[in-house]
Amino acid sequence: MLRKNLFKSFLVAIAALSIISCQKTPPIEPFDFEQKVLILNQGNFTEHSASISLYDEVTGEIQNRIYESANGVSIGATIVSGSIASMDEVFLVCNNPDKIDVIDCKSAKLKGTPITEGLESPRYILVGNNRIFVSNWGYEYTELPSGFWEFDKSFVAIYDRATRELVSKTEVGTDAEGMVVMGNRLYIAVKEGVKVFTIVNDNLIHERTILPNGFYGGAKHFVLDHSYNIWASFPEKGVVQIDPVTLEVLKIVDVPIDFMDGNIAINSIGTTIYTYNTEFDSNYAPVESNIYSVDTNTGVVEKFFSGNYFYGVAMSPFTGDIFASEVSFTSNSLVKIIGANKELKKSVTAGVGTFRFLFF
Repeated sequence: MLRKNLFKSFLVAIAALSIISCQKTPPIEPFDFEQKVLILNQGNFTEHSASISLYDEVTGEIQNRIYESANGVSIGATIVSGSIASMDEVFLVCNNPDKIDVIDCKSAKLKGTPITEGLESPRYILVGNNRIFVSNWGYEYTELPSGFWEFDKSFVAIYDRATRELVSKTEVGTDAEGMVVMGNRLYIAVKEGVKVFTIVNDNLIHERTILPNGFYGGAKHFVLDHSYNIWASFPEKGVVQIDPVTLEVLKIVDVPIDFMDGNIAINSIGTTIYTYNTEFDSNYAPVESNIYSVDTNTGVVEKFFSGNYFYGVAMSPFTGDIFASEVSFTSNSLVKIIGANKELKKSVTAGVGTFRFLFF
């Protein structure tokens, strides 16, 4: 299930209490499981402005703030990632404060008590039949000469899927982000590169660290191609193809990747990777933003689409359309839906800090 979910889609702030939404929202209507997109709006890191939107690929209609509509309160945190683990559960990873909310996919209503034990600035989640894996930065950090913080005691927490109880915690490196499981191996993106762990009775045994020569800055996220090879994003360099059997690097492709998030996406048949990157001026104003495509067979890179400030990209497994967010962290973001012919098909308004798209 982990492989299927990843193949199809796939900052620490001041803690505060959840707040009741002041904006009136209509109740969410029940819907069928067909060509729907849950749009995750990260929110501003210093505010509780995260939200979830629901987009219908058939009708082209969007409904914003569905979490508030279903539960009567805002999510009260910053959303940093999410996963549709099965056809009835969505796991929403949040910080400020640290928690994992589980909601019903169809109604957006909360299911049970949020997971909070063992979380320290959680980043990414993998949900299997019996276990849940969550990468965490941890709270301890080192301030670099550049002024950036480095979280060198990052760890992975493992939970029991049925009880949501913490099973184990293992330190994995620095600035832990995305993960993927293949067989009995867990691959995790850290500043040291791609760390490979063998999973033994809920314990993680370090097997190897993969970092191509000349690479630096660390890995961020993963996708799987049509041959189930692993591709890792390295924002300082590009994307790297890894053989999951031999753990050897098969291919290195130089392509621009967003430095802050480093997220990448892949089409439903695993032949094209999509990345995005925004260039800024000295005042941190965006000056150029592009989406790029990478052919997983040939490594050929093409500029796919240009915009103002991209902060997320994904491809619908149903329509083949590209979903990209032109982000704003102070007001509502714009979701652009782009056809395979690279033409803009539609734009819709979502929430603050739109950054992920979950298809079901």
